[in-house]
Amino acid sequence: MSKNDHRINVFHLIGSTGLYGAERWVLALMRALDPARVHCTLVNLVDDASGESQVVAAARSRGLHAFDFNTGGKFNPFSALRLARRARAQGTHIIQGHGFKSDMVGLLTARLAGCKAMTTPHGWSFEADRKLQFYEKLDRALFPWMDVVCPLSPDLAQEIIDSGKKNNVRLIFNGVDLDEIREVPAAARPADQVFSIGYIGQLIDRKDLATLLAALQLLLSEQAEVRLTVVGDGPREPALLQETTRLGIEDRVSFLGFRSDAPAYLKTFDAFVLPSLMEGIPRCIMEAMACSIPVVVSDIPGNRDLVVHNETGLLFAPRDSRDLAQQLRYLMEHPEQGEAMALRARQKVETQFSNRTMAAQYTDLYRELLRNAP
Repeated sequence: MSKNDHRINVFHLIGSTGLYGAERWVLALMRALDPARVHCTLVNLVDDASGESQVVAAARSRGLHAFDFNTGGKFNPFSALRLARRARAQGTHIIQGHGFKSDMVGLLTARLAGCKAMTTPHGWSFEADRKLQFYEKLDRALFPWMDVVCPLSPDLAQEIIDSGKKNNVRLIFNGVDLDEIREVPAAARPADQVFSIGYIGQLIDRKDLATLLAALQLLLSEQAEVRLTVVGDGPREPALLQETTRLGIEDRVSFLGFRSDAPAYLKTFDAFVLPSLMEGIPRCIMEAMACSIPVVVSDIPGNRDLVVHNETGLLFAPRDSRDLAQQLRYLMEHPEQGEAMALRARQKVETQFSNRTMAAQYTDLYRELLRNAP
């Protein structure tokens, strides 16, 4: 780092096809970093130039520096040469990857540009296909060559340490942009007074939305007045729509698709449910907690870092629709306890998981990385 310029320049690399948890995490971090101390640029790696990506548009709408970078294919090593030239031209000090593709491109780019290389693992797929398993295994093989690896949760950190890659691991907890969440006005709630259950996220296998649909069917069979709103898109959507028909609950489930204003719908829920089989530290849970929405989530690593049963939310056994239905029934029958848990959850997020706390820790780490740089 130049003696005459104390501002740190960071490239955040991501290979994004939407605006989900990892993307919102990067935007939350960039918004919270002090621009007088750290200048960030979001670089979205795309395989072809097909218009501005959602994550770049979202970054620019927040006043952040961002651009799409055409790699010319799934992994074209020559793209690292082009990106390294751009990184040098912008005086970049650190390249931070978010995912296996950005880690591969970012590590090579950093070495070519004379930058520090780091990665933030956001979690790995629980039941990935063989191709994805190969890429994720390759990603983890790159970790020893990174200057630092910053997992988002203790479980991710421990997994990396247990694999023998422990010399360069630094745990920095996930954080949520509290200001942005609270600034979004609530969407209009339907006129009926039924109990509103909600999910926001990708419609993919590891989110296990089939368990949520089965739990809803159980509640309806008990004459419960409930409805479910699903915000998000993904490859599982057609199968989930068929499942609602098979269960006879299609009139009590609304699939809204991807919504850039998802927090507006979050604020209309009486309970937020995350039935995932694998997570890092999910920001969707933190956003619900920040909005004082009671949460019911699967009892898995990552979720447990946020939710203590009967204190900051409710846990249920993964894949157990009866347990999930029982926890939701408890919230319906004990609204005062739900409100108390939601208040404690909000306080926990504010004190431990804000993007400002996360940004301060990353700033210290960036400066540490560059302390001995020429």
